Amino acid sequence: MNLRSDDPAQDIETVRAGKSTGHMTWLEPHVTQYREHHPIGTTARLALELLLNVAGRRQDAHVLGHQHINRDGKLSWCPQKTRRSTGKRLTISIMPELRAALDAMPKSDAMPFLLTAYGRPFVSAAAFGNKFADWCKEAGLQPVVCDDGRVRNYRAHGLRKAALRALAHAGCTGSEMMNVSGHSSLQQLQEYLDEVEQERLADAALTKLRGAKAKT
Repeated sequence: MNLRSDDPAQDIETVRAGKSTGHMTWLEPHVTQYREHHPIGTTARLALELLLNVAGRRQDAHVLGHQHINRDGKLSWCPQKTRRSTGKRLTISIMPELRAALDAMPKSDAMPFLLTAYGRPFVSAAAFGNKFADWCKEAGLQPVVCDDGRVRNYRAHGLRKAALRALAHAGCTGSEMMNVSGHSSLQQLQEYLDEVEQERLADAALTKLRGAKAKT
């Protein structure tokens, strides 16, 4: 067998993939589109409101239920991700949107908020995630090409990112956001804080530009 002594690929430039942007972050129009398709009183709508309220992961959302409402009417639970590490417990208020969605659901003896069409709890986070993906498709949310060139669909984790983005734009500090989402470090939330700061500085710059043009 005759083998080449040179490397035929030595002059080929390596194409670097763009930095992954992760799950698609929902923006306000996408949330509105989903809400318009899935009305109050449906499990699909309750799932969205729950995920937005707690900035939660699907492994927490599918097990949260009436047993997690404390005497003050707040949700109080230990997230799956911290249960075996820090054991940190989160206690957060139930926002009006989630309260309305909960009150509109048919009465049930089941403890979890989210139930299958058969009135049973979802057997796993993956099962809930797959069902939520179906609800997104039913709402007409189409796959999109992200900044990193990858095609992604709207999924449950994207709502966690949307909730964090909303908190940042509402003026919440990193510490405040951590105590809603359960993140263990501020660094994990920096992208949302940076987004708000970029927008603020850009607005300030263009305000100055408009002022300068007005003077001339």
